[in-house]
Amino acid sequence: MNDKVILLVSVWLKEQDVDAFAAFEGKIAEIQARHGGRIERAIRVDSTDPAAPFEVHVVSFDSASGLTAYRADPAMQELASERERIIAKAVIIEGADVELY
Repeated sequence: MNDKVILLVSVWLKEQDVDAFAAFEGKIAEIQARHGGRIERAIRVDSTDPAAPFEVHVVSFDSASGLTAYRADPAMQELASERERIIAKAVIIEGADVELY
């Protein structure tokens, strides 16, 4: 059985500070890796629509327990104020891989 968890994460920035966002995401990626997670793809949205996210990520974890451990990691709590300063909104949708059509 495949326990892999896939997340689609849409992110909106507060001040369009791309450098601060990139630095923040680097820290997040390190924490994810400790729990079997990784950002598989990051897609910068090319849109003038203000309702569109800045970026969409495809994130995977080897297991649901890895995702739970990542979310509970004290290092994530330490980044809470930085996240609050940079990210206006994040929408996370959980899913699973399917066979290609």
